[in-house]
Amino acid sequence: MMRTLILEEPVALASPVVTVGTFDGIHIGHASVIESTIERARISGGTSVVVTFDPHPRQFIDPENAPGILTSFEEKQKRLKDLGLDVLAVVCFDNTLRQMTPEAFVETFLVGKLKAKTVIVGYDHGFGKDRQGGFETMKNLGNRHGFSVLSPPAAQVGNKPVSSTRIRKALERGDLEAVMQLMGRPYPIWGRVVSGDGRGKSLGFPTANLSFETPGKILPPFGVYAGRVLLDEMYFAVINYGKRPTFGGREACFEVHLLDFSQDIYGQNLELEICHRIRGECEFESKEALVEQIQSDIQTARQVFSQSNTTLLRR
Repeated sequence: MMRTLILEEPVALASPVVTVGTFDGIHIGHASVIESTIERARISGGTSVVVTFDPHPRQFIDPENAPGILTSFEEKQKRLKDLGLDVLAVVCFDNTLRQMTPEAFVETFLVGKLKAKTVIVGYDHGFGKDRQGGFETMKNLGNRHGFSVLSPPAAQVGNKPVSSTRIRKALERGDLEAVMQLMGRPYPIWGRVVSGDGRGKSLGFPTANLSFETPGKILPPFGVYAGRVLLDEMYFAVINYGKRPTFGGREACFEVHLLDFSQDIYGQNLELEICHRIRGECEFESKEALVEQIQSDIQTARQVFSQSNTTLLRR
């Protein structure tokens, strides 16, 4: 069972093996570092620890120009728990932390509060004021304070290192296959099912309307997508994200039609994963034209799921 704590006071842990980062998206590169941390802790009989920051440093430093986030804190928690992490230690990112030198950061948190025995960081890890510290800095500080420092090989896709920036760009252009390849799983959207206007049901395709409340999270372009929903089990779905121009909609929303599903899920929290972009948002001349297109979208979604290994991508 993963333990989450605010890292304000010293914590007594057995031989902590620690990694540090924002880990936005927890892509396959992040997962490699985290899994190395977990594995080394298991081998040594120690405790695996991820030190992360809330809010995201770039959102604190320059909120108007900061990139959108890929995972909410809750999504990040669940992903780390699924990976088998022991402890998630959260550090509040504020002006005091922003001004800390690399040496002060290590001495305060990794040594003073955690008493780290091993620190594992990614190839491009930067820490301390203006990210002045890097891998060599961490090694030197490890020698000084008595902890070892390791770095697993960089994860690559298409002969380029995997990064959160690559995922953001792929998501913004609606390339969900690239997003899945880089993240190692489909893109998550979490929300609560709320009552809608019942229009989907009247057309013969009942939908779960998702109330989405994750400020700053990047969303895909408006359109229709194939995805899946995690409830008591996994269900395939066709997802419409947009303003519903055919009916004069003004606010963007998620409407989720679960395939081969008839349960009432109003009020439930929904874990939605978006896998494939079917088409862009369109305005239709009539309800009949819309119904015909929805039928085509459902058929396309079924073909996507039958022809791909999407169901195997969850790590």
